[in-house]
Amino acid sequence: MTRTVLITGATGFSGSFLMEYYASAGWGVVGTHLGAPEYSPDQTLGNISLRSIDLRDCQAVRDLFLEVRPDLVVHLAAQSSVSMSWERPMQTLTDNATMQYAVLEAVLESNRGARIITIGSADEYGCVAPDENPVSEEHELLPASPYGLSKVVQDLMARQYWEIHGLDVVRTRPFQQAGPRRADKFVAGSFARQVSEIAVGVRERVIHVGNIDLERDFVDVRDVARAYALLAERGQAGEVYNIATGVPRTLRDMLELMLKDSGVSAEIREDPSRRRLQEAPLLTGDASKLRSTTGWTPEVSFEQSVLDTLGYWRRRVQEEQSIPAHG
Repeated sequence: MTRTVLITGATGFSGSFLMEYYASAGWGVVGTHLGAPEYSPDQTLGNISLRSIDLRDCQAVRDLFLEVRPDLVVHLAAQSSVSMSWERPMQTLTDNATMQYAVLEAVLESNRGARIITIGSADEYGCVAPDENPVSEEHELLPASPYGLSKVVQDLMARQYWEIHGLDVVRTRPFQQAGPRRADKFVAGSFARQVSEIAVGVRERVIHVGNIDLERDFVDVRDVARAYALLAERGQAGEVYNIATGVPRTLRDMLELMLKDSGVSAEIREDPSRRRLQEAPLLTGDASKLRSTTGWTPEVSFEQSVLDTLGYWRRRVQEEQSIPAHG
């Protein structure tokens, strides 16, 4: 009998890769999105059904889950922009909490035995002191943004549904991600778009940045999707797992790699609006718990992840400008 996975936010960044993974593995895949899909999957991969639904509508979510009765749920959908969370703090908090609540309640009514993967964030840890790195799952949660706070709420709500209702929930805290399909509202996508537009002559030779000397733990999206899949198989219910490499890289390293690969020279101009109100100078994760539980290790190097991000945006920009792509 074919097993079914329901992935919320399935046409987004990590959701699109996870959808492809499960379709290729022979699962029935039901993916939700809101509005026009960000990414259209290859239907030849297998049984994929996309549904447009507002996950803040608890009754609509309940009806979908009663129809699908999934064996596995991966709840990726969220307002995930830190900068937008400062513009709309209450909306970020209420939307992310409401969607999590709707999904957990729907599982209670449709298939209490379903495994649920919930998505937190390294932003739950907040402004960690440099000597406290790498951060383990036991570190105090002191979020430094409304987005980070919303993820703490989601995280603890998921734990409560495991503890009180006995749901088979596994919680995750991925660190910063890069890779193909990364949107330009995030740093890797923003750098890649700007460099690609300069390369084809549709942008002045200026890269607008925030603080590029921050050190972050970048994980490739394909490694993150694989971690979710492994935790779906082997993760312990009620537990939380960091998804990280443990290796810090500066944002400057990322940008310089893109500039070098593109053969582009440009002024790097700091834009105060791109700085966060609070930023840890260094944030890396300890993923030893994930490794020991699942055997996961990162397979895509930082360099490859950055260049694949750039390659994706190079093609996007060329398509936007109707320029034939090469490679």
